Amino acid sequence: MITLDLQENIIRIVKARNVSGQIEIELIAYQSETPPFFELDTEKILIEETKIVKKAFDILNINKKPINIVVPDGFTYSQIVYMPRLKEKELLSAVKYQADQFIPMPLEDTSLDLEIIYEDKNQNRLLVLIVAAPQKLIERVQGLVERIGLYPESIESELSATGRFLNSFYQPATPEGGTIFINIGFSYTSFYYFDHKLKLFTDSHNFQGGLSVFLREAQVDINIDIMKSKNLLKTIGFAHDPNYDLDRILKPATDELTTEIQKFINSLRVKFQINAVNQLYLINLSSEINHIDKKIQNNTGVPTAVFNPLTLTKKTSVTEPFLKDLPSFIAAIGGSLD
Repeated sequence: MITLDLQENIIRIVKARNVSGQIEIELIAYQSETPPFFELDTEKILIEETKIVKKAFDILNINKKPINIVVPDGFTYSQIVYMPRLKEKELLSAVKYQADQFIPMPLEDTSLDLEIIYEDKNQNRLLVLIVAAPQKLIERVQGLVERIGLYPESIESELSATGRFLNSFYQPATPEGGTIFINIGFSYTSFYYFDHKLKLFTDSHNFQGGLSVFLREAQVDINIDIMKSKNLLKTIGFAHDPNYDLDRILKPATDELTTEIQKFINSLRVKFQINAVNQLYLINLSSEINHIDKKIQNNTGVPTAVFNPLTLTKKTSVTEPFLKDLPSFIAAIGGSLD
C-alpha cells in the first residue's frame, strides 16, 4: 500500500513492507513548506495542496489508485480503553458512549472508527482504540485525493499507523515495563505508551504545543524570522553555543513539554500500577531540534533518545538519501504495512 502522510506543513509518501522483520522501502519522498491545509479550510488552500500532492505523485510516477492516508494526531481525537467483551452492535453503542466523553463536538459531526487491538480472555475484556475526526476534515481529505484521480483505501491517525509500525518492528530491551514514544508535531505533541509485555500501545495523550512553540520562542526573543529560527533550532538547539543561549530562550517550551511528560508518567503509574517508564523515544519533528533528547533526559531523569529505525531498514539506493530522516517517516511507513 502506498501511504500519503498529510501533515500541517509537510507531506510524506512511502511504499514499504515488512520482509522477515526488516523494513523494505520501495518508495520514499517528502515535500516541505506545504500550505496550511488543516488550519485553513478554504478552496484556495485545497487547490494549492492538491497541486503539490499531484506534482509529487506525477514525479514519482505513481498510478496506483488506492492509497492509505495518515492525518495528524493534533486534528483527531483518540482514546485507548478497556471495554467488556460484547456483541458487535452492543460494542459499537458502548464505544459511542465512551467517545462522547472525550470528543468536544457532536458525534453526528464526527467520523468515528474503532479497532480491537487486544483480547484479554482472562478478564473477559477488549482493549479498543477509538479514533474520531471532524467529518468535514475527512471529506476534505477525500476530496483532495479524488481530485488527483486516486481514492483512499483508508484514512487513519498517526497513533494508529505508528502503532502498526511498532507492533511489527519494535523489540524492547526488557519484557518488563514500558516505553513512551513522543511524537512532536508542528502544533501538537502526542505521547504513546508501549507496553513491553503486550507489545502494543495501551495509552495515549495529546496536547497543544509542538515545534511551533519552540520556533516562536526563538523568534520573539532574538527577533528573527521563521527561517532563521528553524535553522538555529536544527543546527544549535540545546547544544552549547557562545552566540545564542537557546537553552534559556527555549526554557518555557521545554518546561511545558517536561511537565506534560511527567503528568503522563504519573497517570500511567496510577492507571497501570507501574513503578517506572524504561525509555522515552522521540519521533517525527524531534529531529528539527538539535539535542532535544538530551534536554528531556536531563529534565525527566528517564533515558531518552531519537528513535531511528536505521538498523531495521534495508539499505538501498532508494533509502540512501533519507537515512537521517527516517525517524520522521515512522507513521508513513506504518501506514504502508498490512
